[in-house]
Amino acid sequence: MAIFKPETSNGTFTDYHGICEFGLLGFKDKSEDFDWADMFIEVQIQQKDSDYERTLQIKGSYEKENGKITGGSVLKRMYQFFSELGCNAGVNVKGGWEDEKGDKIEDIAKYLNDNFIKGNSTYIPKMDFIGYFYKEQPKTPESKSYTRVWNKIYRNTEANKAKLQSDVNWMKTKGYIKEITDEVPVKTEMSGNGLANL
Repeated sequence: MAIFKPETSNGTFTDYHGICEFGLLGFKDKSEDFDWADMFIEVQIQQKDSDYERTLQIKGSYEKENGKITGGSVLKRMYQFFSELGCNAGVNVKGGWEDEKGDKIEDIAKYLNDNFIKGNSTYIPKMDFIGYFYKEQPKTPESKSYTRVWNKIYRNTEANKAKLQSDVNWMKTKGYIKEITDEVPVKTEMSGNGLANL
């Protein structure tokens, strides 16, 4: 009997890591579930040639002064994502969602689903986007490694693939993307007095 190795339609073995094409399936607003999160948008996505859904998250806290938003990296990530999506909605200085006309958005997930996702069960997403998929380095030797999707995405073009790879390379050199390696994290042994034996 021969060894079975599944192949993709182009004849190469399937690899679901690195820069991959994907389409959008839906949005959820999970901000209310986490005290620390001013924003927590979860995006369900479908990788090209994969049977499994993945999740991309845009989450974090705002920088504030006197109760008004003054910045925060989560805003940069959200606006970059919205720009690639073609969405002109945003957050006002009080943390409320508004569309480009200044009209209040009561439910950002519903707004995104209504405007950027086809609302039927037979919807097949177009692979309009590219993102970086990687196995995250576990924090402890006992932890599992999960596939993560970096929250910076681009439209699916050759020029954007080079741009995304450049962004990923920079993030890796700064230690912001921590991929699993062959090195196994060493468990720190503790002495009887609560100090680490180094």
